[in-house]
Amino acid sequence: MQLAVAVVLTGHIVATEPHWSDDGQLIITDAVVSTDDGRRVTVTQVGGELDGYGQISLPGPALLEPGMDVSLEVHDGPTLAGDMKTMVDGVAVRALPRSPDAPFVREGPTPAGNYLFWGNGCVFMTYDSAGTSQIDGDAEFAVIDTAMTTWNDATAGCSYVQLKSNGRVSGHEIGKDFVNVIKFRDNESCTKCPDAWCIPATVSTAEVCHSESAAGITTLTFVKHPGNADDGQIVDADVEINGMNFAISAGGKSNSNHACLADLANTITHELGHVLGLEHTCRVRLDATHVDPPRVDGKGNAVPECGDTTDPAITEATMYPFQACGETKKASLSTDDTLGVCQIYPIEKDPKTCTVYTQPSGCCDAGGAGAPGSLLLGALVVMRTRRRRRSRERS
Repeated sequence: MQLAVAVVLTGHIVATEPHWSDDGQLIITDAVVSTDDGRRVTVTQVGGELDGYGQISLPGPALLEPGMDVSLEVHDGPTLAGDMKTMVDGVAVRALPRSPDAPFVREGPTPAGNYLFWGNGCVFMTYDSAGTSQIDGDAEFAVIDTAMTTWNDATAGCSYVQLKSNGRVSGHEIGKDFVNVIKFRDNESCTKCPDAWCIPATVSTAEVCHSESAAGITTLTFVKHPGNADDGQIVDADVEINGMNFAISAGGKSNSNHACLADLANTITHELGHVLGLEHTCRVRLDATHVDPPRVDGKGNAVPECGDTTDPAITEATMYPFQACGETKKASLSTDDTLGVCQIYPIEKDPKTCTVYTQPSGCCDAGGAGAPGSLLLGALVVMRTRRRRRSRERS
């Protein structure tokens, strides 16, 4: 008999599905591999866990688990029915699955106890066409595109959610219009605003101004339907970037005269984490009596105040709520950041939808919800080297 040719696959295990063999004697596990060259390959190995039983051959290849980074030796072989299967001959584990209890923190919960999430496989972000004059040309939009790609690439092996650009618009403000807009607030881009780091006044509402220490603000609108499956579903996410108090910069350069550079990639990557449903990794204290409300993290532990922790899993994460002038490290994601998105949107629960959100008829009238949605604000606060001042974000 001619031996099958062995092939090496390298990549990330994104899902496994065990089942019994035809005679009910062997546990057979099919595993989906997201390969390093961008393919999805289903491989099969003997062994696994099913119906309260575990099965492993010794010596034999390690059992595949979601989250593993692996190098697999495989070959294609036929079943008696003539189907070809890619069988696992050897497993070299490059990295074990990351712990599911990292200290990431989710937005929420709602009064009914549900955390915030998107019901769609894609989140479409729309850019305010005014952009900012503090970065040359239209380079600010390319920076945002890159930040979305950073989130997408980092979570591709374990999450289905994708951030996507939906072009540019003008005239959209912050709030529930189902357009997820990214706006720059500075003198040039907000000529009608008395103080540009504000949501402008309307006929019935005075302007809403933000903390001058916040480099960015994210406003989420979500459904409140106690007892319904859509309770906590995000329906609108808007991001504002502060060009009034900071020099919005790219590559260390800005056209602003402000002394404190706020790197756009650093700021927008953090704010996109809020868009996806992640909260800050620690609680911000404003003064002796005002501090962010109690929260729990992915471990179920109480989230500490920012001044009470030096844990690098908290302080080095993109979702840490403070940045220094000129800082760029938040443009790269930590394990905590990516694991949070993968826990909210695990690939095995992919709704297989990728559409621009529009409010369905009757969306928000059921379940005694009252108002159709609620607002939640999140901010990235800048630590100024000379003043060392911290301000509380709204949440």
